[in-house]
Amino acid sequence: MTVQHLSIAPEYVSFYVAGRRNVDIPLHMDRRGILSSKDCVNIPALYWNDGDTHVTLGPASEIPHIGEPDFDGLLNTPNLEFILFDANEPQFAIVQVPSAKTRIRVWIDHPTEPQNVVIAWG
Repeated sequence: MTVQHLSIAPEYVSFYVAGRRNVDIPLHMDRRGILSSKDCVNIPALYWNDGDTHVTLGPASEIPHIGEPDFDGLLNTPNLEFILFDANEPQFAIVQVPSAKTRIRVWIDHPTEPQNVVIAWG
């Protein structure tokens, strides 16, 4: 598996990591930081009109250690995959994983409007 680099501009200032489609998105009105449930991780993004959010995505073994993650948890991945998507885009990326639960770690460079997001799995 290789590390992927994406540039995305989600219209609604966040994007999601989920193990399947049609999940409930964890939300909170103050929009601070990363929100999660056992089925979905909601990650903030830069406002689309301010530019792209740069996402680095890959196995933890291939992502350089960059300090303590802003999120570290288990995600249900019953189809042995997880998907990056937002309210409008059905799929930015899809990743095959070896088990029905996958450890996800996320680093962001700003608590509400990150320009750079790193997602490591496994």
